[in-house]
Amino acid sequence: MDFLRICDALRLYPEVADTFAHADVVQYIELIALLKPTPALAYLQPSHQPSRPPPTLPANVHEFLKACFGVADETAKLAWAIFGDLAWAFEPSSDDLKAYRIKHVKLLLQYGIDNQIGVYSLSPPTWVCLDPGCCRPLHSDPAVLRARELGEPKNHRITIFTLELGAMPGYSTSLYCRNCHTRYYPNYYVHESATMRTYYLHPGVPEFIQSAEHFYTGTDLCELFSNMMVTAWTSATNCARIYNTSISKDTLQPYLPSNWLSFEMDVEDVLNSFFLNALLLDHQERRHPLELRHDAPSSTERLCPALEARNIRMAGPGQEEWNHVCSLCCYMYEDSDGRWLYLRSTVTDGLTMGHYCCSIADCQNRLRSVKDLFCFEHQPLKNQCSVITCSAAVQTGFRTCRLPEHRNMELYHYQRGKAMFQLRDRLQRAKGFAPSSSFPAPSPDTSNATSSRLPPLRKETEATGADLLPMPDGPATSTAHSDDNDDDDEIEFACEGKSTEGNRVLRARFGRRRTHNEQLCVFSCGVVAGRATFFGSEAPNGVREFWMKLFPTQASLPGVLWHDNNCSIVKMLRNDTDDYLRTYFDNVALPVDVFHFKSKHKEGDIDCGANCNPYIWPELRTEDGKWRFNSSAAEQTNAWFGGFLAIVREMPVERFNFFLDEMIKRRNQILVRDLRKRGKAPGNIPREILLTDDEDSEMDIT
Repeated sequence: MDFLRICDALRLYPEVADTFAHADVVQYIELIALLKPTPALAYLQPSHQPSRPPPTLPANVHEFLKACFGVADETAKLAWAIFGDLAWAFEPSSDDLKAYRIKHVKLLLQYGIDNQIGVYSLSPPTWVCLDPGCCRPLHSDPAVLRARELGEPKNHRITIFTLELGAMPGYSTSLYCRNCHTRYYPNYYVHESATMRTYYLHPGVPEFIQSAEHFYTGTDLCELFSNMMVTAWTSATNCARIYNTSISKDTLQPYLPSNWLSFEMDVEDVLNSFFLNALLLDHQERRHPLELRHDAPSSTERLCPALEARNIRMAGPGQEEWNHVCSLCCYMYEDSDGRWLYLRSTVTDGLTMGHYCCSIADCQNRLRSVKDLFCFEHQPLKNQCSVITCSAAVQTGFRTCRLPEHRNMELYHYQRGKAMFQLRDRLQRAKGFAPSSSFPAPSPDTSNATSSRLPPLRKETEATGADLLPMPDGPATSTAHSDDNDDDDEIEFACEGKSTEGNRVLRARFGRRRTHNEQLCVFSCGVVAGRATFFGSEAPNGVREFWMKLFPTQASLPGVLWHDNNCSIVKMLRNDTDDYLRTYFDNVALPVDVFHFKSKHKEGDIDCGANCNPYIWPELRTEDGKWRFNSSAAEQTNAWFGGFLAIVREMPVERFNFFLDEMIKRRNQILVRDLRKRGKAPGNIPREILLTDDEDSEMDIT
């Protein structure tokens, strides 16, 4: 700000100096900087140059400034004539504008609302049509084309959820191109006869994004919510509560207009802002404009196709850290021929968490609603008795047929649902599981990962082989990673009855079915390579399919794939008649992780000891007798991943997958930054190398 020019102007006009002190002029210029879009839009015409101040201020801006400084009409006009050029030429930074808005927010609320001036004024980022076909030739030089100016501004009341001021009233302005009939909004543009809205491809995400028809959310607030979710498992409900109780400013409540839109943030505002912000970031990274259905009946349906498209891209090698390497998960070495090679280590494990799916086993068709029992294809089965072995039609008002024993099962099921112990179990499951930290405990400075497991605390011992002695023969421990084996909405109920043939067991399903588990493949440093949903059990063939989709070429396969059931996978591979499937993992070590080899596998399992004992491969040990890689990385990551159970349990499948992929992506980014600070040299192998079959990339240690 040019203070000398301010002093010169005050000396030249003493009649203004009697009213405007130096501090008042500074305040005047700061207010003009905040209001600049309003007078600029009022003079959108070919004869006016936006770089020059308008000759007079619009009536509402004039009245607002009069009220702010308590001056007469003529004095306010003279002030614009004197300070207009100086104020219009002032270009503060975005941080300065935030500071000015906080400084003058009470003036904007007291005098701006009555003059149709909000605390924030949002407008399109362009004042000319972006369609090259709308350009017009200059009269002076027809060879030169000039972009067509936009016009017909329309203003709408909006509520803006901000991080620095809480919920604030504002106005949004849209502009219109009379030639191509396209209307430009602050975030996007849409043709009047089109069904799609196209978002501007900014260098970055806009400062505010439209989360509902008359509601905008600051992108810095979206980032805060996203970080709260990834680090503290904060649900959208709690994000809204925290915002309404802690971020909104109580001192400004008396100044807010009573006849405005709601100033309360709700769950949908949080979710819509989260998903839209993540989509915009994704499209900015790929330099591809986001397009959404403009005439969708709801924000949920509008976002759905874009969420599904991103989910498809994320499947397999879609995570940005899929090709990650660092000194904790990758061992670089020189072979006898002088070639430098690398050995990467990943750990795979499943977590009992899933989305609602069709009640027909292994059906992967999408449900039209999370409340449905069957997909569209299997909808006729909802009129069939819920007893699994019965195909009779249900009776009106019931979900079983007329057979008394089937009806009794249904009645008992609902009575059981009202029992106190059942309600107690439901409460415990609804709370989910949230460990004390969302990130693994930092490992020692040495390259070998010996960090403790979370939770409970288990430490891997030195790689002497003694720690791998199996437990005595006995039943193997369960592979389930959750005590929640009986979902409150998905129940298989057993009932014993007497018949002439003897005892029999009837089974019925009265609730909704969920997918079986979420499978994670994690580098030994904790960075997640990929995720997949298992509709059925965690069978060896399912794990193999997951690996082959995640690592679609043999060159992309890590040198080590830890899994707690690798002994069964090795048996399956050995007996496969398909040469391609049998030999796909020939150059990969398939050990059982250290803890499960000791505690889960039987001493008499000779095949497991001979093929999956991690002590077989000397490359997995360091020279000082430590394990080179952390084989518990997946279980530690699942402790974090399980914290989202209560958040995603009622989400439709496209939101379920998008949310979890986004959480993984953000956690990976945080971990990579932490690895860089710790000197672990994180990086990425070029994807073209991994996606081209070249068996010399990783060491053959089998």
